[in-house]
Amino acid sequence: MQAYAAKLIDLIESKAENISKQWAKDVMTHSRTPSYHSLPKDMVIEQGINFYRLFRQMSLAEIPYEEAKTFSWKYAQEFYSEKIPLHEALYALILMRRNLWLYAEFQGTFFTALEKQQAVESLNRTILMFDYVSYQVTEKYQELAIGDVEKKLGAIKTLMMKGHIGGKKSVYKAGLISIFLLGACILTYYNHATLKTEGLFTHLFYIPIILASIWWGKKGIFVAIFLGALILTGHALFLKEMPISGDVVRAIMFVVIGGVVGWLMEGIKKVEELY
Repeated sequence: MQAYAAKLIDLIESKAENISKQWAKDVMTHSRTPSYHSLPKDMVIEQGINFYRLFRQMSLAEIPYEEAKTFSWKYAQEFYSEKIPLHEALYALILMRRNLWLYAEFQGTFFTALEKQQAVESLNRTILMFDYVSYQVTEKYQELAIGDVEKKLGAIKTLMMKGHIGGKKSVYKAGLISIFLLGACILTYYNHATLKTEGLFTHLFYIPIILASIWWGKKGIFVAIFLGALILTGHALFLKEMPISGDVVRAIMFVVIGGVVGWLMEGIKKVEELY
């Protein structure tokens, strides 16, 4: 039966351009691959030629799976850059396989009933090659998508201290916030009790509020609540003769900013998990 497999491989290799043109015409008009409709025709045809001419190499390779990557990764990278959805890229591969067999049948590659029965080997080999390619394209698409997310969220991930090893990052975060809160207590006492002024020092409180919200999401609002309560308590103890309305507004803004940043970070984390 090897002769029949070789017969199909020879046809694919010699008629790669013809089969590719038929595939390009199909994929660029099919209702399930609309993203291909606006692509340059030459680019689509070249993709088909690259695969069909590589078919012999893949089929005869000692490890076909590894050989298939030569086409799969390039195919995935090119069409990912063109914003082709994964389901359309995979359906295009289905059409590629269908056009291959339609062309072979049209050319009368397998004439007799016996030949068609023995050609099952070629069919199985072809299906196996396309299965490899489909899997690898999906894997590469996922890798490229994750890479984009990592790149776009790079600054935020740095702030989230995701680069630290093991559980130490939680200790670092808690320790840093504790230092900020201790500093906030000292500043509040100094300004309220000693200087007898509200001052602009409270603007520094946004640093631990935002960091806590980035690191712990909605739970970070407790830092904002603590700092809001801190300035209100300090005002009530040491600035009784001054209106408290300014510090009330500041305390409310602490909670609002902490809540908004925490809510946004929860959304970003969900998007990252989805990818």
